[in-house]
Amino acid sequence: MRAFPFPAWFFLLACHFLAASVPTRADEAGPLPDEVEQAQYLEEGLTHVDPAQEARIRELVDEAVEARLAGIPRPKYIPATDIAPPKGLLLYQSTKGFPLSVAMNGFMQLRWLEFARSATSWTNSAGTTLPINNINTFNLNRVLLSFGGYVADERLVYRMALFGTSDMGVRSAFVPLGIIGWQFSEAATLAGGVTNVPSSREWVDAQPWTVGIDRSMTNTFFRPGFSPGVFAVGSLFDKSVNYQAGVWNAIDGGQAGVLRRGTSMAWAGNTWWEPLGPFGLGYSDMEAHEDQAIRVGMSGTYARTQAIIFPGLNPEDTIVRLSDGTPLALPGALGPGSRLSQYAFQLATVDAGWKYNGLAVNFEYYFRLLDDFVGTGTFERSSIYDHGGLGYVSWCFVPRTYEVYARSSALTGPYGTGQEYGGGFNWYVNQSRQGRFTLEALHMNRNPAQNILYPYRAGYTGTAIQTQFMMTF
Repeated sequence: MRAFPFPAWFFLLACHFLAASVPTRADEAGPLPDEVEQAQYLEEGLTHVDPAQEARIRELVDEAVEARLAGIPRPKYIPATDIAPPKGLLLYQSTKGFPLSVAMNGFMQLRWLEFARSATSWTNSAGTTLPINNINTFNLNRVLLSFGGYVADERLVYRMALFGTSDMGVRSAFVPLGIIGWQFSEAATLAGGVTNVPSSREWVDAQPWTVGIDRSMTNTFFRPGFSPGVFAVGSLFDKSVNYQAGVWNAIDGGQAGVLRRGTSMAWAGNTWWEPLGPFGLGYSDMEAHEDQAIRVGMSGTYARTQAIIFPGLNPEDTIVRLSDGTPLALPGALGPGSRLSQYAFQLATVDAGWKYNGLAVNFEYYFRLLDDFVGTGTFERSSIYDHGGLGYVSWCFVPRTYEVYARSSALTGPYGTGQEYGGGFNWYVNQSRQGRFTLEALHMNRNPAQNILYPYRAGYTGTAIQTQFMMTF
């Protein structure tokens, strides 16, 4: 039965009462026989209302219902643009009364990885020989569900997320991420929470917008991880200059941040300039810029940090390694009988990118200095300097749809040199970055990086073939 508002019910009841109080021929003839079915609903008893009047009553009811529904906020979806990620499903946004906004986002990456080894073992700097294994696995590589908006005041912004992966097993917990901050203007937002430590361009760019399956070997080797911290972000000069900088517990919010000795923290910042207009998302020019776009940037990180051997529970955590892949804190890594407990971590990067008409070229170079070692035993070196770079060349030969790319990265240091090179193919579903299929092949030679979310395992030499389906909303 249609739900009538109060005025309509009142009118119908009055009509029914008046109709019942006026005697009819049926009333004069006496009570109705038992076999005559009585009206079950009010509308069925209104046989005296003419069709035009009944139609008008229903029209008034429909108008009242529509007016009531119009006052209820309805979810709407805000997709990605050529220069900004999707805002997601806007569940609620107050237009009056208590200020509140809630939008939901999500990201999923399904990956198949096969690694075919070219060697059977490798020896680390501590003298231990370790096996190199073949890999063949399916995984829900990343799952991210996040909510964001503002509360109490449009300047009091928040974002919270749960991040997980099946690479650590289907019983692994989700990692909490999130920030809360005060947005003074587009030029400055002061916030705090658990975020990535912004120490390189490829690390700052969100994962869904990578040109390939994932970030590079060199980036995975050099960059820090996630950590709680306080930071500022903003855009200046008509959004042509952007920055983020702050202080975090450590370069790694896992053991390095929780078990650190002393009160020293990690200081990091990243800035970039887009002089010809918005550069867009990631390294790819799938949007096929009609005018050239350029981005140049730099970053820096300094931390007095705890030496650890194993990463934390966040699957994006990495540990500091020597250029042959040996964990820096491994006993004997820096000399026979040596055991490192603390050290200074210093990282600087420079980057540049160019996009035009579906073509894109991007590179980044890293400089890292490790020194001020504290520990036991004799260290072979008082400092360690490593450096390396990455490069991508891509061509979206059917704008917004089909793309091919080549990629390479390499690094070197006192303990060895590692390289990777390869390429792949992207298909953007429905001409959107929000759905993508990728096929990629990479060859690695003495890879020094390691992270289970990536195809990189320390010391490995061989070829990785990867396929992914990725979607974000």
